[in-house]
Amino acid sequence: MSISAFFMMLGYMVICSFTPGPGNILALNTTTQFGWRKGKRLIWGICAGYVCVQIICTLAVYGLNSFLTPVLDVLKYVGGIYMVWLAIQIFKSKPLNADNEGKASFREGFSLQFVNVKIYFYIMTLLMIYLIPYISTLPGLLFAGVGVVGIGSIACLTWAFLGLKIQTLYKKHHKLINFILSLFLLYCAWDIIRG
Repeated sequence: MSISAFFMMLGYMVICSFTPGPGNILALNTTTQFGWRKGKRLIWGICAGYVCVQIICTLAVYGLNSFLTPVLDVLKYVGGIYMVWLAIQIFKSKPLNADNEGKASFREGFSLQFVNVKIYFYIMTLLMIYLIPYISTLPGLLFAGVGVVGIGSIACLTWAFLGLKIQTLYKKHHKLINFILSLFLLYCAWDIIRG
């Protein structure tokens, strides 16, 4: 891989990982509501789900390249519907009092990644355009996936950190912040469904 191709790939990875998407928005929303201590299980779930989706996508692209298009067509609608539901939940959510015993589960974060169509398209595009032309072995592609997961996890943690920083602001302006986050998710859903 040439240096220019590497930097193009790195730019693609950073832009796709750090732009708003379901995982990043949920990480931000979770830490604004629960703080790090109660929200970290969900954040780790998002990161673990990312690892599983990376492996699934790598195996799929490596072994089933010609059959992927119909699966992705169905997944975009399932993911779009889930994103709309998530946007509604965020819009309706309120700041928690110290007395409230809210939950942010590992399972919720982990499960999100399996319907997060953004990362399927991102990972498969990355594999097909940037990695497969240069790496022809499955172990090599899986090893390259470590970098992909690393950048994605750093992005998720960055959004979670932003959530911690705006926690006080969130308590005062939760309706506006939830509205904005919900709009981002609705836009993500629309963008994925329209193709």
